[in-house]
Amino acid sequence: MFRRDLQRFERPVASPSLNRRAGNTMPLSWNRWIGTSKSARSRKQQRKSTRRKLKSENLETRNLLAANLFHNEAMPEDVNEDDQVTALDALTIINRMNREQAGESAGDVRRGQMTDVNNDGRNSALDALMVINRLNRDQGGPRDLGSPDAGSGNQDQTESETSGDDSDVEGTNGDDPYTDGTTSGDQTDADSAIELTGDAVLDWNNLFNDLTSNSEDYQNPGYASRAMAMLNVAIYDSVAIASGESEIAFYEYDSSLANSSGDVSSQAAASSAAYSVLSSLYSDQQDTIDSFYGDVLATYSQDPETEAGLILGAEVGSTVIANRADDGSDSIVEYTYTNEIGSFHSDPLNPDVPVWGPGWGDVDTFAISDADAFTPESPPNLTSEEYAASYNEVKELGAVDSTTRTADQTEAGIFWAYDREGLGTPLTLFNDILETVAVQEGNTFEENAALFAQASVAMADAGVVAWTTKFGEELWRPVTAIQEGDFDGNALTEGDADWTALGAPDGGDDIVGFTPQFPTYISGHATFGGALFGTLQEFYGTDDISFTVTSEELEILLDNPELQEAYGLNLDDAERTFSSFSEAMAENGRSRVYLGIHFDFDDLVGQEVGQSIAAAVATEFSVATPEDDSNGKGVEDGQLATMDRGDQPNRDGVDGSGQRNREPVARDTTQVPQQQTSSRDESNRRSEDDQRIAAIDQIFAENRLI
Repeated sequence: MFRRDLQRFERPVASPSLNRRAGNTMPLSWNRWIGTSKSARSRKQQRKSTRRKLKSENLETRNLLAANLFHNEAMPEDVNEDDQVTALDALTIINRMNREQAGESAGDVRRGQMTDVNNDGRNSALDALMVINRLNRDQGGPRDLGSPDAGSGNQDQTESETSGDDSDVEGTNGDDPYTDGTTSGDQTDADSAIELTGDAVLDWNNLFNDLTSNSEDYQNPGYASRAMAMLNVAIYDSVAIASGESEIAFYEYDSSLANSSGDVSSQAAASSAAYSVLSSLYSDQQDTIDSFYGDVLATYSQDPETEAGLILGAEVGSTVIANRADDGSDSIVEYTYTNEIGSFHSDPLNPDVPVWGPGWGDVDTFAISDADAFTPESPPNLTSEEYAASYNEVKELGAVDSTTRTADQTEAGIFWAYDREGLGTPLTLFNDILETVAVQEGNTFEENAALFAQASVAMADAGVVAWTTKFGEELWRPVTAIQEGDFDGNALTEGDADWTALGAPDGGDDIVGFTPQFPTYISGHATFGGALFGTLQEFYGTDDISFTVTSEELEILLDNPELQEAYGLNLDDAERTFSSFSEAMAENGRSRVYLGIHFDFDDLVGQEVGQSIAAAVATEFSVATPEDDSNGKGVEDGQLATMDRGDQPNRDGVDGSGQRNREPVARDTTQVPQQQTSSRDESNRRSEDDQRIAAIDQIFAENRLI
């Protein structure tokens, strides 16, 4: 199944960003891919979300009393000497500490003394935490994590004159992130208390969801999947090294860093790594990231373990960023449509929307060595009976005025969509599903680090394979196929020049029949979903786990009765419940047929490709040994749960002797994986005909091309 004649096409250089043809412009009413206005999450009338998501209280600038101005004996936490204590003071310390590896203050003696808040002769996490404590006290914060006497020595500063040297505060490009002692953006508008889980994996992934949803430049599936993978690989590797198991890390590290285990806080390491990666990827939202990091730091103990963890995580984060610096994700590729029958065309209902991702298939993968090894055979020939059956199904089921599509199917189509402005991408919902299942199943912090990294990498690689296939096949979308159906050479298809799809949701009150602007085969939704749910099957060693998840797409409809009525829905809530991973995977893929934007073979093959990638990626990740056994998960000290475990799930994997394998996982991704077929629950509303599926499989087996 997974073979390709590599001479059939040449793919251009990769592009993560929008690739416009000359003269192409996008209506302001549709800004899904370019973010021309504020996201839905940023609007004043923000809907009430039922999912647990972070709300970060920003550490506001505090103008201190006149008696304290320029007086470091009373205000040693003002390390940048801007006459006020802010989160930037903590970040100044952390940046200097990372550069000096927490050694004795050197170089700029004055700045070293200013950042040494507790005057113990060194820059450490204790100094940063003292700044956070001062902020908590000034704001009436919940608690003081340490006394001003923490560390050795007293807090007297030897110099009090202003220096104007702010070089220790670094932005992602080395720029000074503050001006005149204030932060940029609308930081002071937030007034809600931060909600942290105490698990760095969950907390930073929740922040990632918000950053992605509010990004004005990168609301596309390729960039989002890459960013999510970078974030979670950095967290995973930090936890592995902090746990003394650098051999299971995804990337290789300098021996001095790889051997820096011992008394190291894995949580602090994970947070520091996450901060570094997200600061690099979402520098346009640096204020939000800085504020959140300050709130996280305030929850950590002031001890050498935290200090060591912060240093370790920063180094890991920098390594992950460097490893992906030249992965092709910033290349720009132009795309030109052709007039050939069956080829990808612009959306006839939204002709000015530009193409996205013609070069994303050339972006470097994370775990699999060759995207071409996972690309499927070509779709059914336009003149075949199989193509006609799929054509007629989506024409009837996916039409805006369909009398066949049920209300439940319409709800399912919208539930999974995440095409609307301000919702991020489908990766946002998939991340919510990961958290829902992880919390429900009682995962440890170390298990979450492995699960999220494994799933993120599988989805990122699935995105590359999907876009390799899309722009290799260049098959037209259903709306074009049906409007030009009289010219496809198939006697079993009848064209309809006025046909309109139900379409992916947009940000307005009307149903506009929008189709995402990239080729139809294979479905990105289905491929990402296959990778996600395939990973969950691999990790837990079973398909039979039920869960309930909330969709922000449906939350929007709950708040908009007119839009809900336009869809013919009467919703009670924004949730859907699934009895198994395969049921959710099937509905996710099938949902694109209900919207009229994919054929069923786009979905079915996409699921298979995603699952195959999930199986290949599973060998790359292992669960690190917990820092302690107080969590009651039953992992014995010194043991390691690995993925190289035969029939055992990754989470609890042991070899045949009952001992956990400590050997590094061999990474042989050159072998083409075997096609996997998941069980499909009859209750999953797919209504797939067994003969149809068999006929489509036969087409692939015979390698009949368009």
